[in-house]
Amino acid sequence: MRVTQQMLNQNSVRNMHQNLSRFEKVNNQVSTGKLLNRPSDDPNGVSKSMSLKSSLAANQQFERNAGEAKLWMEETDQNINAMVNVMQRVRELGVQSNTDTLSDSDRKAIAAEVEQLTEQVREFANTKVNGNFLFNGKNTDQAPYPKSDSYLTTTFEVAAKTIVIGDNVTIEASVTPDKIFGNADDETNLFQALNEMVNSLKADEKVDLGMIDGGIERLLTVSAENGGRQNRLEAVENRLLDSNLELKSMLSKLQDTDYAEAIIKLKSEESVYQASLAATSKIIQPSLMDFLR
Repeated sequence: MRVTQQMLNQNSVRNMHQNLSRFEKVNNQVSTGKLLNRPSDDPNGVSKSMSLKSSLAANQQFERNAGEAKLWMEETDQNINAMVNVMQRVRELGVQSNTDTLSDSDRKAIAAEVEQLTEQVREFANTKVNGNFLFNGKNTDQAPYPKSDSYLTTTFEVAAKTIVIGDNVTIEASVTPDKIFGNADDETNLFQALNEMVNSLKADEKVDLGMIDGGIERLLTVSAENGGRQNRLEAVENRLLDSNLELKSMLSKLQDTDYAEAIIKLKSEESVYQASLAATSKIIQPSLMDFLR
């Protein structure tokens, strides 16, 4: 095959452009710190990178959801503990009132204090978290016990508020009133027990401590269940943290530049490009007129 000057020129320029392209690609990797600056750099790598970023974004949303669930559970725990303290005070008053040495005025004073403690429990039952009612299940915009006699009818929500904390993983973030206080027809209804205690005191009758103990037991049981959900939530949070670390490590391997390797490669590509420039200048420079001088 006859090699012409034009062929030499074209091949030299093409090779020089290829060397320049590789040099520019490595230079971009060093400058940006990323191996993948455009899809053409590595289509398969870009696809995997996008998938990893999508998984990371989903995990970050799950973490935010878990944070919200954690807030609800912690508020639930604090309020239940506060109600247990109130009920323990009620029991102390019940034990005190069952002695025969109290006068009518003493029993009336105890009844008045129990009424105030009952109202305090109702205030805890209507607690809000970020503007939402804590103990009314999914109906977070409605108070479960808006009036002092609301316990007489079961008008509250019995479906708990659930939050998604993982792929196909949901958790109950709230406690419904029927579990913590009891339904209207429940013999161990907490408010019913408190009001019967007040009625017994006013009627100069013995207080049924069994109903008070039942209310305290109900609170402690719900508190234990809430603690179990908190442990589960903590395990999910730890799993999300481990997953994020693994995903970030895989993403870094795909798209982050190894500077030591990249700089060595950059110097190599620079030398190749400089050599191609020197060689091309020698090939393109001579012409027939140079030999006819």
